[in-house]
Amino acid sequence: MTRPDHHYFHTLLRATLLMASVLAPMRIHLLADVEAWVPQQVIDKAFEEHGGSAARLMHRWRDKMHELATASEDEKLRGINDFFNQSIPYVSDQKHWQQDDYWATPYESLASGGGDCEDYVIAKYYTLTKLGVETEKLRITYVKAIRYNQAHMVLTYFPTPDAVPYVLDNLIPTIKSADRRDDLEPVYSFNGEGLWLERMKGQGILMGNPNKLDLWTDLRVRMHQLGMDL
Repeated sequence: MTRPDHHYFHTLLRATLLMASVLAPMRIHLLADVEAWVPQQVIDKAFEEHGGSAARLMHRWRDKMHELATASEDEKLRGINDFFNQSIPYVSDQKHWQQDDYWATPYESLASGGGDCEDYVIAKYYTLTKLGVETEKLRITYVKAIRYNQAHMVLTYFPTPDAVPYVLDNLIPTIKSADRRDDLEPVYSFNGEGLWLERMKGQGILMGNPNKLDLWTDLRVRMHQLGMDL
């Protein structure tokens, strides 16, 4: 029977303790960031304007971000896609806001109890970027929903620049690659860095600055006023 190598175990223990001492402050920093991403004043605002159930939903959003702060990128995508698909009932802009097209902040969608396709996308985009998914991997993407013969919006995720993106959609619960979504026809996409003429694979053709989109600019102003910069 071989005797244990005490030097090896001491070395392993020191390495484990060192790793813990490095990771613990990082986790504390991430959890502190979550408090800033869903500020307490926004939760208080939800309670004042919409009542206890809205404030509890805002807390659930913050808790979900805490839960996923150190998760893998795939887990973040699935967790946030599921959270918003399950937490925001679909309501058209005309019925909900008495406007033809209104891009709601995540606060508005959650607290008011409703949103349409772009509102799911905005909430997912904001949350995933705050959780550390690189902006360049995410696109707010206009598509034609062929089955419904109408304009639709989804969030697309590019694991690599030339990859076929994955589609986060409120119409279906499963995240699928774009080449498996023959019910969608891409039109154009944008994020905080650019605006592209879309195509099924790769980054598309750069068309300019997303701030030329008035609805995007207006949304960013309202997000800033909430202390939740997009």
